[in-house]
This record gives sequence, C-alpha cells and structure tokens, in this order.
Amino acid sequence: MSYWTNKQWGAVIGALLIILISQLGIGITAIVFVFGVLGYFVGSYLDGDFDLEDVRDRAQGRTRVNRNEVR
Repeated sequence: MSYWTNKQWGAVIGALLIILISQLGIGITAIVFVFGVLGYFVGSYLDGDFDLEDVRDRAQGRTRVNRNEVR
C-alpha cells in the first residue's frame, strides 16, 4: 500500500490554493481556507482526536500528569 507523505499533501494543497486564488480571488479563497480549517477541527473533535481540555491547559500554561504512566 502506498501512502502520501506530508510533503506531497503540502504540494497538492499549495497548488490548489494558487488555483483558487487565481480563479476566485484572495478574499474568497481566504474564507474557504478558514472554513476548511474549522471543519477539520470540528471533524477531529467529533472523532475524538481533538481534546479541548488539553488545548485549554496548554493555553493556561498547565501540564497534565498521567498518574497511570510508568516512568
């Protein structure tokens, strides 16, 4: 099975953004990009991959200690 690397995805996304900017203009493209990023985070949260408490703790400078973790 062949998987794409992050570099390959970055190249495709960059090319698509340039095409959108040339066709729609930078304003509409920026709006599409922002809503795409928001959609990614909403989907990630719904899948359980995005932890809002962890984001809040990091923003407040706190770190969580996992008491079950063996050191």
